[in-house]
Amino acid sequence: MTTVEKVKEIVAEMKQLHLWKTETPAWVTDYEKGMNSPPDFSGWLQFIFLPNCLLEIKERPVALQAKQFFGSDLGKGKLLQLLIELDALY
Repeated sequence: MTTVEKVKEIVAEMKQLHLWKTETPAWVTDYEKGMNSPPDFSGWLQFIFLPNCLLEIKERPVALQAKQFFGSDLGKGKLLQLLIELDALY
């Protein structure tokens, strides 16, 4: 499986879980506005991490970060598994 295919799977899962945003949050285009916002892992995933994956820019595994933010929310289990699989492609 390619990185692009795995990213498409992750996007589909985020949409199914209603984590996919239809509007770009202000913190994406205005860093100072983001300074006052609580952490938004799914937004970071959608607007920062996944686009960078497609550019093949990756600094550290995302699955560990997802586990920290999603905690024991078992509804996110498939999304976490897909992120683990994406990490394994690198």
